[in-house]
Amino acid sequence: MKKTILFLCTTVIFILAFAGTAYANTIRVGLTRSFANRNSISIATTSIDIGRGTPGFTFNRTLTSANGFTVTVDGGQLVIRSGGANGPIQFTFLNGVDGGPQIRATTGNLTLGSYAYRGIMEFRLSGGRITAINVICLEEYLYGVVPVEMSHSFYTEALRAQAVAARTFAMHTAGRSRHPGTGFNICDTTCCQAYRAVSREHPLTTQAVRDTRGLMIFAPGGTTPLFTPYFSSSGGSTDNNENVWVDNLPHLRGVWDPYEQNPRIWTRTYTWAQLTNAINTESNAPNIGTVTGLSISSMHLGRVQELTFTGTTGSWTATRQQTLSIFRHIDRSLYSRHFTLAGSAAAATNTYISSNTATVQRPTANLYIMDNAGQIVRANPTHVFDGTAVTQLGAGIQTLTSATSPAGVTINGRGWGHGVGMSQHGANGMAQAGYDFRTILLHYYTGVEIR
Repeated sequence: MKKTILFLCTTVIFILAFAGTAYANTIRVGLTRSFANRNSISIATTSIDIGRGTPGFTFNRTLTSANGFTVTVDGGQLVIRSGGANGPIQFTFLNGVDGGPQIRATTGNLTLGSYAYRGIMEFRLSGGRITAINVICLEEYLYGVVPVEMSHSFYTEALRAQAVAARTFAMHTAGRSRHPGTGFNICDTTCCQAYRAVSREHPLTTQAVRDTRGLMIFAPGGTTPLFTPYFSSSGGSTDNNENVWVDNLPHLRGVWDPYEQNPRIWTRTYTWAQLTNAINTESNAPNIGTVTGLSISSMHLGRVQELTFTGTTGSWTATRQQTLSIFRHIDRSLYSRHFTLAGSAAAATNTYISSNTATVQRPTANLYIMDNAGQIVRANPTHVFDGTAVTQLGAGIQTLTSATSPAGVTINGRGWGHGVGMSQHGANGMAQAGYDFRTILLHYYTGVEIR
C-alpha cells in the first residue's frame, strides 16, 4: 500500500503570502553547478526511498545497493541503476505519471557525487539529459548558503544580517520566474546565491540562521519579500540600484559605508594600445581613433558613473556597469566602480585643516581620521559639508580625474562587487563596532521593515 508523506521541515512551519499566492517554506534549488544537463548522476547513498513529488513526497519503495546508484536514461525514461551507469536497472520512472521523479536518503543525507544534500532530490528529464533539483526546507537551504556567501569568521551580528538578507533574496526569487521552464526557482550559483549544501555548513552560520528564523525584509506594510542584493566590499560607499541595473528601487539607495574594515584593494595598469583595442571591440562604441586619455566624468558617492575615453578622432563615454565591463576585452572586468586614476591631479589635491592657531596642509590621498571606535581610517574620497550639503572634493572638475600620461593609465580600486545593497565587509565592520543585525540591515536597505 502506498504511503503519502508530506515534506515537512524540522524547523517551524510557516506560510508566506506573495502577491496573493501562498507559498510553503520549501524551495526548489537547481543544482546547475555540478548536476545539470548530465547523461547520468551518481548517488553514493546505499539506501534510498523512491517516490514522486505531487507536491509532497509520495513514497513508492526503498532500494538498497552496497555500491550506491546511478540515475540515467533508458528508452527515453528516467531509471535508477545499482552501481554504475551500466549496472542493472532497479527502478523505472514511467513517463506520463503525475509528479516529478524523486528520491531521498532512507536515513541521513543524500550524497550526489561528492556532495551531501538535505531534503529530497528531484530529477528533471529534458532532451535526454538529467538535471537534479534539491527540494529543501528554506531554513536548511540557508545552512548551505550563508557560509559560502560570508566567512564564518565574521562577527555574529554580520552573520545574522547575512542570514536575513539571503532568506529574503531566496523567497523574493522563488516568487518570480528567474529560471522559467526548468522546474526550479533558484539555482546554486552566484546567478542567484551560492549553495554548497551540507559540505560547507558551519555551526556558527547555522546558528545565525536559527537565531533569525523566518525573519525577512519588506517594504513598510508590504507582504512580498524585497529584492535584497549583497556583495563583498564597498570600498567606502554603496550605490543606487538604477546606477547598476534598471529599476529605481526606494530601498536600494547608495549610502556611505564608514565601518568597512580592510576593503578589497586592487590595481590595474593598461597601455593606450590596450584601451584602443577594447574600444574597437566593444559593440556599441564608435571609432575614436587611438585612445590618448581617460577621465572620470561623473561620480556618485565616490563611485564612478561615467568613464570617458578620448581618442585622436573623438571620444566615447561608458556608463554604469559598462565602466567595468569594457575592460573584459583586455583581461577581465574591473572589480568595483569605486576607483581613481593614478597620476591624475586628484591624487595631488591638498586638504587644509585649520585650528584657531594654525593651518595644516595635507594631500587628500593621505588624509586619515579617527572614528568613534578609536580606529584610524583613511578619508578617501574626501568630502566637505557646508551646512546644507555634502560635496566631494573635486566633484565635477574633469581635470582632477583624468590621465593622459604617455605610457597609459593605472587604475587604483577599492571594493569588490556590484555595490548595491549590503556590503558584507561593511556589515562585519558595523558588527565589530557593536551594531546588531537589524541596525546593519536598516543601514544598507533604506526605509524597510524586518519581520
